[in-house]
Amino acid sequence: MQFVQKIMAAQSALPALFFGADALSETGLENWMRLTIYIDKNGQIISANKLRMPARNYPVCIEKQNRKLRIFISKKITTDALLALINHIRILKDSSMELVSELPGLDSDIFEEANYCFLRLGQACLALFEAARKGKFLSHVDFWEEATDDADQLPFEITNLTRLKIAHLDTPTALAQLLQNETANAAFYHFTADHHLALMKLPENMVHPPIPEEATDPLKVANAEETYLGWLQIPGHIAIATAQPLHQFGHIQLGGWPDTGMHPFIKLLLPIASEFERPKNYRLITVTYLIHQKAYIL
Repeated sequence: MQFVQKIMAAQSALPALFFGADALSETGLENWMRLTIYIDKNGQIISANKLRMPARNYPVCIEKQNRKLRIFISKKITTDALLALINHIRILKDSSMELVSELPGLDSDIFEEANYCFLRLGQACLALFEAARKGKFLSHVDFWEEATDDADQLPFEITNLTRLKIAHLDTPTALAQLLQNETANAAFYHFTADHHLALMKLPENMVHPPIPEEATDPLKVANAEETYLGWLQIPGHIAIATAQPLHQFGHIQLGGWPDTGMHPFIKLLLPIASEFERPKNYRLITVTYLIHQKAYIL
């Protein structure tokens, strides 16, 4: 009985959403050793004993046993479900992860390093989002250290920021290392309690989205671009989960511009997300550069 009580006490210090209510009882001891949860198409996390429909109808199933995680992805997967999955498992970086996928383009695999799993899931999420909006976005995201772009295409803000090693510092220490001239054309976000990246600061010289001079609340105007912000969220969540700088590049259509074509861009995503920080203190810094126009966007 003492052993069971110790197990329950240890559970209480861990995220309840992961374990589900059934794990918080003596009869849930077996579930503590092997736990199963599901994620629906809207990104809601549901414990195995509270399913509202047959298990096969859920796009994501997660099984955890000790330090092993098995993730099942169905072909019915949605971007909301994938984002919820990334946010849910990012606290389990010390687990080995097996991915079993029915989604074309997302191969089944086993990951000893969780960050590569987060990246693959994020890449699939970005591809799904962009495929549903053909002609607006076409991009790829990867770890910055694996970027191959020529340095002469990049503005000094990006090249300087990539030299900083701040992702694993506590937030005040990391922010103290940033110089104003390096971040003038950067956007800043903070991580909210509901796992959303909220815009805190706009780039000073950005050309998109357009902000009228008479606007009293520029952040509100920028936040009105829902599709655009939804696209921005995905690589941002990958950066927070991996706590590593990311490199996004590709082409984007800018609404309201005379040229309706696709514009090549490059983006640096620099997370401040130490494992010792509370998530509410996480920050994300991005610099997005239009290569041909030599201009900055959100």
